[in-house]
Amino acid sequence: MKISIITVCKNAENAIERTLLSVVAQNCFCENIEYIVVDGASKDKTVEIIKQYSNKYPIKWLSEPDSGIYNAMNKAVQMTSGEIVYFLNAGDKLFDEKVISLVLKKFDGSDLDFLYTDILTCYSDNLSETKIKKFNQIDKYFLFRDCICHQASFYKRSVIEKFGGFNEKFKLTADYEMLLKIMADKSLKKEHLPITAAYYDISGISSTATDLVKEERTIIQKHFYSSFETFVYSSWLYQLIRRRLRKMGVKIYG
Repeated sequence: MKISIITVCKNAENAIERTLLSVVAQNCFCENIEYIVVDGASKDKTVEIIKQYSNKYPIKWLSEPDSGIYNAMNKAVQMTSGEIVYFLNAGDKLFDEKVISLVLKKFDGSDLDFLYTDILTCYSDNLSETKIKKFNQIDKYFLFRDCICHQASFYKRSVIEKFGGFNEKFKLTADYEMLLKIMADKSLKKEHLPITAAYYDISGISSTATDLVKEERTIIQKHFYSSFETFVYSSWLYQLIRRRLRKMGVKIYG
């Protein structure tokens, strides 16, 4: 079984190397990993760094203008040959050298369509201070308030193709829309794998452009949540009750 790891980037000379290093350090890199880097015509030294690593390792790469991150991600998916697809942004890095082999072991011989793990969040200028983010309690309420980020998401390539790729009309939240489609599709098998997959750099644009993210998420949620659900899940009282019940050990699934 092969996994296609994709890194999309632009003007990432200060971040791209740690991502490249974490991928080529995987203990199954040459055997089971196809690595694809799609650069958006960077003006800094990003392409130079990519070239240096592609001369040492089997890395497919492309540098050309694009219309946004999801256009780049869709182009990258078209370049893949692996059954599994994983996105690791410039600045992010895999947790250790065994992550991908553990993920492939879980997929191998199973009928899984979508696998999600835990991650560590950090800032690019301070990788020593991290916070673990677990995705072991996912329900409709969680997906209304939060998201399983793509650094924790492993897709069967056929699933991405089933939904026609990422919706490029969204600038920052097309992966959120894809996640809701996957979770709403009862024909797809989803599972949580309790390992830490990656360090997620939260200083990226999707974490800082909060107004646009909120606007796009509101548009997306209208297709997946009723007006009643939106009202309830937005209520501070409902949030308080859930927290209290969780502290009491009650399992709540919204």
